[in-house]
Amino acid sequence: MSDIFREVEEDLRSTQLKALWDRYGILVIGLAVAIVLGTAGAIYWQERVMAKSEAAAAQYLAAEQLALDGKPADAVAQFGKLAQETDIKGYTLLSRMKEAATRLETSDRTGAVAAYDALAADGSVDALLRSLASLKAALLLFDTTSADELRLRLNPLAKDDNPVRHSARETLAFLALRENSLGAARKQFEQLADALDAPRGVRARAAEILMSLPPSPVDKPSAEVSKK
Repeated sequence: MSDIFREVEEDLRSTQLKALWDRYGILVIGLAVAIVLGTAGAIYWQERVMAKSEAAAAQYLAAEQLALDGKPADAVAQFGKLAQETDIKGYTLLSRMKEAATRLETSDRTGAVAAYDALAADGSVDALLRSLASLKAALLLFDTTSADELRLRLNPLAKDDNPVRHSARETLAFLALRENSLGAARKQFEQLADALDAPRGVRARAAEILMSLPPSPVDKPSAEVSKK
């Protein structure tokens, strides 16, 4: 008798499973196909990105080698080509920075400034890199550009929330020296020397320059004191 009940239960279970399969089988198959296709697509995409990264790395190293071989003009062209063609963001930024720097080796200061200015104006570039590019452009112009234009470039970089503020303030202090504004220069170097959050090198240079500056009028002894 128990065998009969077992057979009935198995028949019922088989019937229920068949009904479930008839109802949801297509969904199960679709899900399985989607998983297979998704996995294959992910692997393909990873391999494609890896291939692009390897190609970009090879082009970048080739451009670096051209610079080392004393062919800066060819290196500039190679860096520029890589920056335009690759969609690997890291190599795009590296190539643009290296293109600007290598232009100096071809005596193309104007081109280097333009390249740094383009980076500084690109909203898709990280804020730190934009500030560095803007500072580099200002430094390249330091000996040839008016004090007013340099201040327009440097003052935004010298704000409290800018990551290159200390370097920008140091450059403004040197600009004050260039303009023979010793009082302003002294004040700026004093602030840098006392800035606990400034890099050690910036503070050390500021302190050294302060020692070399002539004393301000308020520091000079009066005539009566001198006679005594």
